Amino acid sequence: MEKTMSALLGIMIAGLLATGTAPDMRVDARDLAMDRPGHALALAERIQQASRSWCARYRGVLTPNDVCMPSVCEHEMKRRAFYQLPRDQRRLFVQAGGRRALNRP
Repeated sequence: MEKTMSALLGIMIAGLLATGTAPDMRVDARDLAMDRPGHALALAERIQQASRSWCARYRGVLTPNDVCMPSVCEHEMKRRAFYQLPRDQRRLFVQAGGRRALNRP
């Protein structure tokens, strides 16, 4: 049974910051289905790009003690994005190698 990301939320929201001084990081996943070959890797790439862009602008909000180390912010935003996936989609994402791709620098 094919499940598309649009059936879930359409947009994955990740940057749930308590301070509210930075916008949420958004990753468009409407065209992806984690049960299709290559889609998990495509989502991992989108999350990586979004975390780089978001952290380039707002890392002082998320990681004020590590402003000179963008990788700290990027890692945290990738982690948050991963856990915003619904549990069944997270499982498929991991099985398809998406988590491994997401953890690459």
